[in-house]
Amino acid sequence: MKVEFANALLEKNDSTCIILKDGEIIYTSSFIGVKPLLVFMENHRDVSPEGLVLVDKVIGKAALLLAARMRFREIYTPVTSLAALASAKELNISLNAAEVVPYIKNRTNTGMCPIEMSVLHTNDLEEAYININEAIRKLMAPN
Repeated sequence: MKVEFANALLEKNDSTCIILKDGEIIYTSSFIGVKPLLVFMENHRDVSPEGLVLVDKVIGKAALLLAARMRFREIYTPVTSLAALASAKELNISLNAAEVVPYIKNRTNTGMCPIEMSVLHTNDLEEAYININEAIRKLMAPN
């Protein structure tokens, strides 16, 4: 698969995240951030990781580590971060991106995404999962 085809697949399905198994779409989502991966992880525990391919609109390090935790070995994205690329190399995951950015920006474009920030200093998949959920809990908490 080529990144251009993956991008077209996202647009055609009006999705932010698509998961394929053996070339067939088994999951699509229009949620943003890491939510599509968390939902897939929760609702598709019985899916064997063999032949899974992730196509996602943005892959930061947090999304990369969640994908690694689910044992994806092949990922396509229009945009990835330097941290995600480094972790993919270390974890032996094929991360194919059209553009590599220094970091994933937060929703107001004023700094780094807090979810990506939560995993900057780890490649441990369980620690990353805990950090991601804690960061989400803090973001969702009433001020």
